[in-house]
Amino acid sequence: MDSKLPLYERFARELEAQILAGTFPEGSRLPALRESSESRGLSLSTVIQAYRLLETKGLIEARPQSGYYVKPKPRARHLEPDPEPAREAPTSVSIDELSLELFRDTQDPDVAKFGAASPDPELLPTSRLNRILAELAREDRFSVDTSVQPEGCEELRVQIAQRAFAAGCPLRPDEVLITAGCTEAMALVLQTLCKPGDLVAIESPTYFGFLLLLEALGLRALEIPSNPGTGLSLEALEFALENHPVKAVFAIPNFSNPLGSLMPDASKKRLVEMLAAKGIPLIENDIYGELYFGEWRPPVARSFDEEGSVILCSSFSKDISPGYRIGWVAAGRRFPDMLKLKIAINSGTSVLPQLTIARYLESGGYDLHLRKIRKAYARKTAEMSRAIEEYFPEGTRVSEPEGGYLLWVRLPSGIDSLELYREAIAARIAIAPGYIFSPSHKHRDYIRLNAAVWSERLHKDLARLGRLVGKLA
Repeated sequence: MDSKLPLYERFARELEAQILAGTFPEGSRLPALRESSESRGLSLSTVIQAYRLLETKGLIEARPQSGYYVKPKPRARHLEPDPEPAREAPTSVSIDELSLELFRDTQDPDVAKFGAASPDPELLPTSRLNRILAELAREDRFSVDTSVQPEGCEELRVQIAQRAFAAGCPLRPDEVLITAGCTEAMALVLQTLCKPGDLVAIESPTYFGFLLLLEALGLRALEIPSNPGTGLSLEALEFALENHPVKAVFAIPNFSNPLGSLMPDASKKRLVEMLAAKGIPLIENDIYGELYFGEWRPPVARSFDEEGSVILCSSFSKDISPGYRIGWVAAGRRFPDMLKLKIAINSGTSVLPQLTIARYLESGGYDLHLRKIRKAYARKTAEMSRAIEEYFPEGTRVSEPEGGYLLWVRLPSGIDSLELYREAIAARIAIAPGYIFSPSHKHRDYIRLNAAVWSERLHKDLARLGRLVGKLA
């Protein structure tokens, strides 16, 4: 046990080990707070903190006037991987109409917003950002020079490189290009690497915004099955690379959207080496990488890149501010080509939001903020998963993400997620049907739900959604 950990964390770990070992079975009552305090020689506040930490992790629950109990495991929580399908053929992409409909639905203030992958606005550092923005706007430099730097403000590029280095991924500020969100970053990468008609290998299911990009740019997709636990199937990818002229590979190794899967480090290394050997670039999206539930930030695949084959994209939209639209791409040797495209498209990204985020990162408040939202999203994800188990019919299966805030839900046999989507939106509930996470419209029996918005007041909406699922079963 690490002696540097706070006492409450050490005690929480000991108790967690006992729970996992079966010393305290599901549903059993834990020792009372004062009993633990006296028997272990710990202060009452230390014990309370430990119990609350275990409660946040979804291992125990407090019952009024009774104490703390070990939570039963949800009977329908674990999502098994689908049997690996037959080898796929390239696919033209066409999901724009339904995707745009989903975007419109999520803007309606009277709709329960389970569909969009938006962060909880109450967990964003909005007040702090507003103060920094006001300070910057009053500084003399903005009364004289408000010109845009096409590559992005140096202050922010330095901060991004420093954070990447601390996470085991050395980047140089001069290879980082600031973009208007992660979507623009990915668009610049695709336009640099590919021409219309080229083939891009993608995870399946995958983020539908990337599919929209492929469609808009006239690119074809080759679906590679992805496991809810470990991500992209490297065996299927290896077969695809041997049999198809793949121009690039797109993946979200850390907490993919929608699966929430986390690729093991050894698999990331193997992926990078496999692609480097064939001279095929990897487009890595790490937008959820900071939202891990464990003790350590998982490394990006770029950390294992020795040949310059990985192009890393991310943004601050999921943890700081979606409205600022600040993303970035570590372009490496392709930086000059992407910079030319960036200048041609919009000359550069807005200056004030860049500097606001840079100053926020410099202030040291970001890490404290991240610790807070990681705990919140771990709790929300666990709570919503348990609520799905309670309200949805038998046969429902739910992913178990180790980070992010998205849940990938398999519906009972025979239910079409597109039909459920229509029923749900009529009932003022927004969901994301599995149909839009595949260019060939697989995953029809799945939906993606956003746990970031989860709160007690949404129980009734999830219960109504569960009843709709039951009606269609």
